[in-house]
Amino acid sequence: MGLTVIKPFRTRSVLFTGALLWLTMVAPAEADEPRPERAKDLRYGWALYEYHQGNVFEALTQLSVAREQGGIEGHGDHPALVEGGLMLSWGMTREASKLFTELLGSDGAGSTLSPEVRNQAWFYLGKVFFLEGNRELAGENLERVDGEILAEANHDLFREWVYLQARVAMMSSRIEDVSKLTSLKEQLEDTDIWSLYLQYNSAVAALDAGDVATAEAELQTLIAIIQQSADSAEPEAEREGLLDRARLSLARHYLRDDRFDAALEILADMSLNGVFADQALFDYAVAAAGQGRPDRALDALDTLSNRNLFLPWRQQVPFARAYVLEQMSRPQRALSAFKQAADLYQARIQELDNIRNELSERSLMAQLDFTRDSDGILTDSYGRLRVQPADFGMAEVLASETFQQALAELNELYQMQSFIAERQSRFESFRIMLETREQQRQVRIAETRRALENQQADQWQTLHEEFRETIATALAEDDAQFFMTAEQKALRDKLNEVEETLAGLPDDATTASQRETYRRMRAYFDWWIADDYGVNRWAAQKQLRELDREMQHFQAQRQRVETLMSDDDRHAELARRISASESELATLGQEVAVALSNARRILLSQVDSMLVAQQEELNGYLVASRHAQARLADQLFRRSQNPGAGDE
Repeated sequence: MGLTVIKPFRTRSVLFTGALLWLTMVAPAEADEPRPERAKDLRYGWALYEYHQGNVFEALTQLSVAREQGGIEGHGDHPALVEGGLMLSWGMTREASKLFTELLGSDGAGSTLSPEVRNQAWFYLGKVFFLEGNRELAGENLERVDGEILAEANHDLFREWVYLQARVAMMSSRIEDVSKLTSLKEQLEDTDIWSLYLQYNSAVAALDAGDVATAEAELQTLIAIIQQSADSAEPEAEREGLLDRARLSLARHYLRDDRFDAALEILADMSLNGVFADQALFDYAVAAAGQGRPDRALDALDTLSNRNLFLPWRQQVPFARAYVLEQMSRPQRALSAFKQAADLYQARIQELDNIRNELSERSLMAQLDFTRDSDGILTDSYGRLRVQPADFGMAEVLASETFQQALAELNELYQMQSFIAERQSRFESFRIMLETREQQRQVRIAETRRALENQQADQWQTLHEEFRETIATALAEDDAQFFMTAEQKALRDKLNEVEETLAGLPDDATTASQRETYRRMRAYFDWWIADDYGVNRWAAQKQLRELDREMQHFQAQRQRVETLMSDDDRHAELARRISASESELATLGQEVAVALSNARRILLSQVDSMLVAQQEELNGYLVASRHAQARLADQLFRRSQNPGAGDE
């Protein structure tokens, strides 16, 4: 019947995801830059889109890819701050802590950050350490936050910051922290939900320290404040839950002091449909029995018996009901109630035995009802899976933090395994693409070889070499006639014809005159050829150089084509990269498989330990019920021997 400290964080607009929306849309990228109204980097816009769709894992993936590709431009350190907040919402506290630490720098000053971003980083880093239970580091980072800047930027975060600092101070024994706690409480209004949570935790701390009077006064004050602030802007369901928690804690305090009247008065105000209604009913039965009103206790236990007794603590209800009947001097009904309780405990123990014998991952998951959407299992703001037990006997283990973490890890590993399988299937598509590309390449190579053969490249190369040798010989011999132009060659041919004609004519005066004219023409021609030799030689050499360049270009292109046909470096490099990636992926798949095996073992071990604990508790109630049966049976037997005894 000990008190339970209420969880200090709630699913509210001031959680990390809500703060991230403010960070994305309001805080400046740099100290001297204007506030961006839209994403300046497409990759950042993609990540923000995934975030606003609720796809935390996809948003984290996009930010990681962007970082590997050179980072996001135009937004300063915002992407890193957003990534850290997303990690926290995914439950990755260690990764978020590392990121925020790197963002703030080795000295923790974050000199390159704007005041708003630096303030946010210190706040979130302090919250990370608080969630991990590192009070000292949480306090150090929270103290570095500038409260005025935080209050101006986002008052909801400021209220949460005050609450976190107050919680750290409450866990400290230093005198300065005690005085600091008082000043922190003064910064929150009495009706503020964070102030109410502080007061409740303060009352519980006082109870743990043995200061019963202070704890009682604080719980009474807390109940009065919540009742008087019904028009608060805070969610009504949350305030009602805190009110019932405070009432239940105060009632249990009265029960420990045997102040049954006061306990009944407090418990009577609690709703039968509230979160703590079942616990209140049982405590009411205890108080009524202690007050000497077993009829009231029986009514409360009967009401509780009609509900699903799915939590282990509720398994005591059948025994308690039989015990109350015995206290009401109704041994016959009490005997029957103890027998029913024993049968129930026996059946439940056997059921737990069967569950343990058949316990496997499949049977465990069959007992859990996950909330899903088109993208998979939904999570809350802390990265825990949204799941309800199909068998309420698992409610207690499902509510434990270690089980939630193991379950979330198992889910993430399955997502990673699915991701790896998807990538492996893509590699198979890549191989088919490479084979198709190689086939197409071979077809193109065959076509190119036919085209080269049709060009008769070797024959042209031979002719080119012969032409070079001929020109070289003519140059060596100063063969002027070789370099004659087409006009000169035509004139030479005409002169040769004239010479042949004159040789066949008779020798007379006319022929002699013609032969003299021919000699003058031949002499002029020879002079012309000798005079133009240098020009004609230069023109021939120029054409040869141009032909050499063209042939070199032709041969280079041909050699390049031959090289491309003989070796495909791009194809080989792509094949090598695919092979290396496949090897890395296979290694990662093996590591994920080992991690999955360990996660299954841890998860099933926790469930088995829970089942063993339930069996042990049930066995205690079974033994007590059997002993009570034996005792009452003996009493009834003795009374049957006494005709004057009676029973209702």
